[in-house]
Amino acid sequence: MKILHTALRYPPATGGAEVYVQNIVERTRDIKSNRDVRVLTSAMRTHGPINMLEPEQLLDDPIYVQRLHTSTTPYVSYPRLQALSYYIGHHKPDILESYGFWYQVADTSARYAKKHNIPFIFHPIYYENRVRRKPIWQLYKNTIGKATFKTADVVVVLSEFEKSLIQQSGLPVKRFEIIPPGIDIAAFQNEQENPFTKRSIPGTILLSVSRIARAKGLQSVIQALPDISRSIPDAQFVIIGEDFGYADKLRTLARKLGVEDRVHMLGKFSDNELIGAFQNANVFIHASHYEAFGIVLAEAMAAGCPVVARNTTAIPFVVPNEKAGLLFSVHSELIKSVIRICKDSSLAQSFGAFGKNHVEQNFTWDKSINKLLSIYDEFTSP
Repeated sequence: MKILHTALRYPPATGGAEVYVQNIVERTRDIKSNRDVRVLTSAMRTHGPINMLEPEQLLDDPIYVQRLHTSTTPYVSYPRLQALSYYIGHHKPDILESYGFWYQVADTSARYAKKHNIPFIFHPIYYENRVRRKPIWQLYKNTIGKATFKTADVVVVLSEFEKSLIQQSGLPVKRFEIIPPGIDIAAFQNEQENPFTKRSIPGTILLSVSRIARAKGLQSVIQALPDISRSIPDAQFVIIGEDFGYADKLRTLARKLGVEDRVHMLGKFSDNELIGAFQNANVFIHASHYEAFGIVLAEAMAAGCPVVARNTTAIPFVVPNEKAGLLFSVHSELIKSVIRICKDSSLAQSFGAFGKNHVEQNFTWDKSINKLLSIYDEFTSP
């Protein structure tokens, strides 16, 4: 069985979608079980604007990952993997699996699958925003995008929220399957070193883990810091993640509000350091304005860290409100929620314990991968 994945970007490119693809690839590839899984992708670090990964970052690419040259499309953000159809044909897949609505990779893969009668599994990771509501993108959705959905034998979504978005859009779907990202529970069971002590950051740790970009809402937390600090004098806001061009604006905002000494941007962490951060933070804050799932929320809960998150998109699907944490809609609720958890240790412990159990019951890779494997078997059984 040859399964070919096509994706716009792939680790070490940063992002929840990229890690999701990588986990599916690595956890389903098994030559002994006759599952030859391969990947066609790019060497892009970001695609809006296009920045490339450094060559040394690609030295550890496994042999089953092939990176194609990319080209831009005039006037729109629609990067293209050059000669994609040719390379799909070269691999002769039994199943073609692709990721990312609004992008050429999935559209070209769908056309190839339809032409050659190959089962096509589509992970749209669907969203709409201000840009996607422009006439040119709505035209795309109702023509090229509609054809991609129509071709898919299975549309895999991360949550009920994503499923409902697609249903509301009117796009044609033959069959939905919900397969959320999973957590490697065993990795969170061992206590890791406290990375905040190591970096001489004492006090009450308010942690965020995300790429540093406007849409992630980190500015909302910084804006709340002066009020939070009046109730929690030792509050420290720690951001772990790669800068996507927004860090300087956050530093300027922190200086303006007089909290620059309380804001710490620590860049990317290793896996064990990141687990240690979740385990030793007092509260995990996720102020993102949009999440198709939000894997960092599940990771925080797996580590027993109580969560404060914006009550939007798929986040309530991942974090049960008043059980694993507190969800907020407005600025004052963010402030009150953080203060409430940090000042009530029994509440924080209760949220942490519930979150751990919630992840173990709902978001493990074993469950997600077994469901995907059953789809593969369905398409390849004689």
